[in-house]
Amino acid sequence: MKQRGSAVILALFIAAAAAAAASLALARQDASVRRLEAGRDYGQALWMLRSGAHWARAVLAEDARAGAVDHAGELWAGGLAPTDVEGGTIAGEIRDAQGLFNLANLLDKGEPSAPDVAALARLLAALGLPPALAPAIAAAQPMRDASELARVRGCDAATVVRLLEAVTVLPRRTALNVNTARPEALVAAVEGFTLAEALVLARELKASPVRSLAELQSRFHFSPGISLGVKSDFFIVEGRARVGAAEARLEALYERKGAALPVLVRQKAS
Repeated sequence: MKQRGSAVILALFIAAAAAAAASLALARQDASVRRLEAGRDYGQALWMLRSGAHWARAVLAEDARAGAVDHAGELWAGGLAPTDVEGGTIAGEIRDAQGLFNLANLLDKGEPSAPDVAALARLLAALGLPPALAPAIAAAQPMRDASELARVRGCDAATVVRLLEAVTVLPRRTALNVNTARPEALVAAVEGFTLAEALVLARELKASPVRSLAELQSRFHFSPGISLGVKSDFFIVEGRARVGAAEARLEALYERKGAALPVLVRQKAS
């Protein structure tokens, strides 16, 4: 009797172990399926973003054919609000990279550019950061991407985050587009300019952009300390897409050369 009881207990134990093993296998299979589905959804979301980037390139090429002045009232600046598509949503925007302070301008023919270093000091002050960081940032040039600011002595994480709102790194020296410039970049461009004055100017230029530097001078009567312009060659395309539970982000820098499709300079996906 005792042996029979032991056998029953052993049989129950084996059955329970088998059931547990089966449950574990099913759980692993389910997790594997979920991983496969998540990977598939992420791949689809990324594909949507790359298609959106191609659309953005076409918009920028058409804009170049339409005129030689870039400003915030043009089609490219409108962005794409969150839009439902089959299986998910997509949203994005195009930003004028030449509306930001270009750190590549800190060097001129391989040597520090004193006017641009001084402009960076004004930008730092406008951002509420120490102007004394300007020489250290200039000494760290050239950079391939603004995220490399994290390697500069004195640029802690909070400082880098604040700077990334107003600076970029482009492949060459460029003029600041006054029509799309951030107010802090306008403070950097004009010695003695206050942030309050720059905010007013940015609003006026958004509502009524200038078509030339001569018009800028006649309307606002100031002498810039760095190179200004009204046309841009570099644009940042940012996109976000969601498919199922997967979300993908894409940021790309494009250079526009005439009316041809802009060419990719760099991109990163997450």
